[in-house]
Amino acid sequence: MKTSSPESLDPNNPKITFDELKEQANLQGFDDIGTCSPAIPYDDIRAYNQWAEKKCHGSLLYMENDIRCYPEKIFPGAKTAIIFVSYYKQEKLPFKKDEGLIASYARGKKYHNVHHKRLKKFISWLERRTGQKNIARGFSDSFPIMEKALAVKAGLGWFGKSTLLIHRKFGTFTLLSGVLTTLDLPKTEKKERGLRCGSCTKCIDSCPTKALSPYQLDAKKCLSMHLIESKCEIPDSISKKNPGYIFGCDICQDVCPHNKLKPQSENPDFSPQSGMGEYITKEDLKDITENPQKLFGTALQRRGASGLKENAEKIFDNL
Repeated sequence: MKTSSPESLDPNNPKITFDELKEQANLQGFDDIGTCSPAIPYDDIRAYNQWAEKKCHGSLLYMENDIRCYPEKIFPGAKTAIIFVSYYKQEKLPFKKDEGLIASYARGKKYHNVHHKRLKKFISWLERRTGQKNIARGFSDSFPIMEKALAVKAGLGWFGKSTLLIHRKFGTFTLLSGVLTTLDLPKTEKKERGLRCGSCTKCIDSCPTKALSPYQLDAKKCLSMHLIESKCEIPDSISKKNPGYIFGCDICQDVCPHNKLKPQSENPDFSPQSGMGEYITKEDLKDITENPQKLFGTALQRRGASGLKENAEKIFDNL
């Protein structure tokens, strides 16, 4: 992939090359990196606003704030967005009676914590490398920014009909984070934006709650949204279609052809051994309720002991 060459960042330091950025990203544990100007493409802003106007975000009212469409307002003076990819795919597992399955991304450590440490080290290197301070701000997908749109712009992949980023190498089992910087760094930016799912509708057809239509997600119907984010009781129309997840959902990813034959991630941070594991049993729930600190440092902490208990009651009633 061709990269553009910026002007020298500092008369006492040579230019930072893209290979240098990539080397540092790999040293911090990231699996891929792309760079682009920080402005979100107009087509993505328009699609986002149309999605919000249709109230597809449901009870996620924070999604109505369009600040995520304008990174330049979040970090004034930013000239480059650096997007990092973390590959997390875990084993596809069967549903079991009286055990709730945890989605692949949530079986290990809380990835926001993992990303925070990596980004902090990367920014420290960037400051040392340039001899400048306050030149960058890190973000993960909990930050109000359209990180998938920036990833596509940076040439890391494309939008799938599932609305997920399909990475050119890793498929959809990826987590995104990034850095906004005032430095004018080499860009891997791509102007063309192709739709590469063709006639395939496997993700749409497999969704048990019919939350997907081509390139759009109705969060009000999304199993993951209800099992992770929603503060309301899960409607029976949703819970009765849950095949056995207690936290998150991988169904649309499991059927995607771009994930076929992809190996499991070798990163120990995302392995079940570093977190809560693959399933939660009734005995586990009792233990978690009595010792909620066991959720600390995992993605399941977002739902909490009481939320997981509510999820489980719905699952075990339906299995």
